[in-house]
Amino acid sequence: MTFKELKNKIKKEQKERASSIRILKAARKPHVYNSNPALYDKIGDLDSLRYNYRHVHIAYCMYFNNTKYDDIERECRESPYIGKIDGYIKEWKYIVGASKDETLHTS
Repeated sequence: MTFKELKNKIKKEQKERASSIRILKAARKPHVYNSNPALYDKIGDLDSLRYNYRHVHIAYCMYFNNTKYDDIERECRESPYIGKIDGYIKEWKYIVGASKDETLHTS
């Protein structure tokens, strides 16, 4: 997978994650979950979706845009888990590096 393909894939996943967050956030309101009880069962996923969205967003900005952390989040109540961010970046470097190696061996 190329750098650009990976970037677009992550961007698409983040858009889907953001959409799910908006839906679940709205589902917390009583008039919504009273009309759709099945949605109420998924509200527990909201915190993990937010957590993952935030960490992927930070890693994405740092890796693809070379943005420093201080420029990404200026004021936040809770510091992110740097190990998770580093894990995403290492994974993406591996994916991009592996695809470079594949193209070298197939030539």
